[in-house]
Amino acid sequence: MKKIFKKVFSGPILEPIVTIVASILILEYIIFPGLTIDNTLLNIGAGIAGIFLGLIFLIYADGKVKDYFDKKEDKPNEEPLKENEDGKI
Repeated sequence: MKKIFKKVFSGPILEPIVTIVASILILEYIIFPGLTIDNTLLNIGAGIAGIFLGLIFLIYADGKVKDYFDKKEDKPNEEPLKENEDGKI
């Protein structure tokens, strides 16, 4: 039970979940209300904050996807191809 708990609540598992939840909360309670308020300066500021949040999230997700596929490509093939006596594979 303890091993399963440590595996489920490990850093690599929780990091994307925390990032997604934090992004949703920032959108819900900071950016969307800022876009619907009557003050033009707050509308502009909330729009800029939304753009930055989107860029940060895309950069984070892109890095995670690249790391995931780089790990898969690093695995060596099970058995290298062997040449026959003729030099053909």
